[in-house]
This record gives sequence, structure tokens and C-alpha cells, in this order.
Amino acid sequence: MPKQQHPTSPARTAGRSLRAPLAAVAAASALATLAACSGPDSDSGSGSAADASPTAVNTAVAETPATLTLFSAAGLQTYEQGLADAFMAKYPKIKVKLRVEADNNYNTVLPRLLASDSAPDIAAPSDLLGGVKDGLLTNLDAYDKAYDWSTKVPASALAPGRVSNGVIGSGSLYQAGGSAGPLVGVFYNKELAAKVGMASVPSSVSELEAVMAKAKKSGITPIVASNQDGLIGHLYNLLLGDYMGAQALSDFVNHKPGATLDTPAAVQATKTLQKWIKAGYFASDVNAINQEASYGRFTGGKGLFFFQGSWITQTIDKTFKGKYGVFPMPPAEKGGKYAGMTSNTLAYSIAAHSKNKDAAALFLNFLTTPEAAKVAVDNGYAAVTSDSAKTPSLSGTASEQIQTGYAAIAADNGFDSWIQNAAPAVNTKLTQQLQLLVSGKVEPAAVVKTLQSAYADALKSS
Repeated sequence: MPKQQHPTSPARTAGRSLRAPLAAVAAASALATLAACSGPDSDSGSGSAADASPTAVNTAVAETPATLTLFSAAGLQTYEQGLADAFMAKYPKIKVKLRVEADNNYNTVLPRLLASDSAPDIAAPSDLLGGVKDGLLTNLDAYDKAYDWSTKVPASALAPGRVSNGVIGSGSLYQAGGSAGPLVGVFYNKELAAKVGMASVPSSVSELEAVMAKAKKSGITPIVASNQDGLIGHLYNLLLGDYMGAQALSDFVNHKPGATLDTPAAVQATKTLQKWIKAGYFASDVNAINQEASYGRFTGGKGLFFFQGSWITQTIDKTFKGKYGVFPMPPAEKGGKYAGMTSNTLAYSIAAHSKNKDAAALFLNFLTTPEAAKVAVDNGYAAVTSDSAKTPSLSGTASEQIQTGYAAIAADNGFDSWIQNAAPAVNTKLTQQLQLLVSGKVEPAAVVKTLQSAYADALKSS
């Protein structure tokens, strides 16, 4: 994930795959339908330790006593305990116990733990590819079929949990569940938006530009940003998703063979950012501003828009609650598809060494329900349920707007990831190139070629 991701997810910032929302499923009715897939007395063998690819599974396990272990990072303990409590309230015969590890140890400890005889049943691996390669994670294809996840869940929600030939994005499913995470979108100052006559959510990049032009003409800085730390990258990534499409951007991040950033669409996204820079839509000292200072500028009324993630609400609510709203980045063209980055906190894997795979799969299925979504929302995430509003609006609270924006992107299968997640070298080059773009020392095509070159070199070295 990029710098300054959601503050409650510190343990999952190193290589955790992106997830998008799952459609809500009523677990009770699902179980009634799915129990026929395998009777309660069937000998599926799916509970045997180190069975990495069960082929027959049992979905009628709600009344069978079992104890599951969920490996949790300390920063997520409260949230994941909430999920466990909600699950146990629905399925009291199955207990879920958290095994908590310090945030800075989580990614180091988990692979060794998964390989041991005391592996947890459920975990969110930071290295999905490594876990699959080493046979540490359960192939969930049989559960996917039994619970009908592929029908009920948007393709972009399941794709980041699929692995084929060492590449994420297609193939067998190894990580699944529900989805919740931050919305990265367009925060706006309500008072300034009213001054420039923004009466509805812009429906295209050109409509967004028109609002910014009005702001500039009125003496209002259109965009608050920090680029000392390269965080114009949030906006740049949103533009890449708009012009390239979420799938193409995800293919690049996930190292799909043949995927490339060096495309006319990526150049167009970069040209759009350059155009906004040249139009004076950013403060002249944006390259000297860090993220903390940018928070102060936005809450101090120093600009109309702030392209950021919904994790910032925990900070800006202290002085600015009720004075701002948020909507998803509009598509490149009116009527186009929404796209945006997120990170998922409701997707998990089942350890190959788990002796309770069927019960663990019931927990993953529970994560697709409104009960699990409520826990996510109560802990500051956006989550999608079957009745989520999908039309972005300037009405409602910021929290409601975040939920709606997240649902709009989910409805378009538009979740992607940050390009810096493609390789550490891309992250380093991105900050440098964005600073050069702001200072007028590099052209858009050169930015794209530099990032692509860093990506290609990283693939060769790996």
C-alpha cells in the first residue's frame, strides 16, 4: 500500500493484495441451499491438515462444535474481535479465538507460523504468492463453488485472491470473504463548493475541471496536495485508473505477463495532471508541502478539493467535521466506469494446515453478510451490502458519502491498486517523477517511460 495508508492496518502494508467489495449474501438462506453440496455426515477430508486443495467440502457445519484461530495484527485486534463476536453470535457452536501479534512482527511471523503444526485457521497473508508457492494456503475453489462466491461477488473482488502460474489476478482462489476498506476519492470543502456553484457531483473529468476553473477564477486554490512526499500520487493513480481502466492498471501492479504502463492511456492521464499543474490548480509551493501540512491547509479553508483516502477522516474530523464531503473520482468520460484504489480488510486465507477448513470457510462466507459489513463500517471502513446506494451525491454525511462512493466503484468492478505496489523501485521513481512534473522538468511521456523502465528492471531482478 502507499504511504500513510489506513492507520488501523499497519501490519498489512507490505504486499497485501488489493480487494474489492463482495456483494452481501444472507448466510442463513445460503446455508439452506448449499447444504446439499455435502451432507453433515459426509467424509470430505477437507478438514485434514496440510490438505491444500480440498475437492469435496461440507457447508452444513454451523451446528458442529469447533474452535477457529484467527491470526491478528495488534492494530486490527479490536476490528477483528468485532468480526469474531458477530460471527459467534450468529453461529454459537463455533468459537473464534484471536492470536494477536505485534504489528511490526506480523509479516515476519506469519509465514513461519503457517508452516508450523500450530498454524492458525484463518489469516491475511502479506505474501499471497509466497504462501501459494510454498503450499501454506488452502485452494478455495471447492468452497467458491459450494458457496457460489463467483456468482455473487464482483469479478474484481475475487481477482486479487486468485493465483495462476505465480501471477495474481486469475486462476484458483486462495483469499476470499467480504470486503471493506478505504475510499480514495475527492474530498471537498462544502463552503467553497457552494461559492463556486458546485451543485452536484461532477460526472466526468471535464466537469471536474470546469469546477476547478471556476475556483481558480474566484481566487480559490482548486487542489490541496502534498508533494514533498509524492502524495500527488493519489490523484495521479486515480487518473491512471480512469484512463487505463481498473483492469489494465491492476494487471500492471500484479505483474501479469505483457502488462505495461507505457500506453497512450497512461500518457493521457499524465498529460491531464500536467495540464492541471500548468493551470495553477495546485499551490505554487506544493513540492515543499508534506502530508501533515496539507491536512492543515484543507481544514484551514485553503483549497476546494483534496484527493485523499477516507483514513484521513480520523484526523480532519477533529477540527473540520461537518464542513467537508467526499465523492469518488469521476470517470474520464460521462457515463464511464468508476475506478479507484482500495485495500481490503475483509479478505482472508485458510491455512493449508488448518484442521477446521469447513468451519473456516463458513467464517469467510459470513464476511459477505450485512452483519460483517456493519462491523467494518463501525470501525471506520467502507463496505458494500446489497442495499448500498450507488449514485454519488453531495447530500448526506461524509460517512454516508464514503459508503456510496465505495459502492459505486464496486458496482463497476472498478477497484484497483496503487502503482507503487508494483515494485519498490516504482515507488521511489514515482515520487521523483511527480516532483519533476510539478517543477516543469519532465514531460508526461518521459514520466511513463521512466516508471515502466523501473518496473521492467524490477521484474528482471526478481
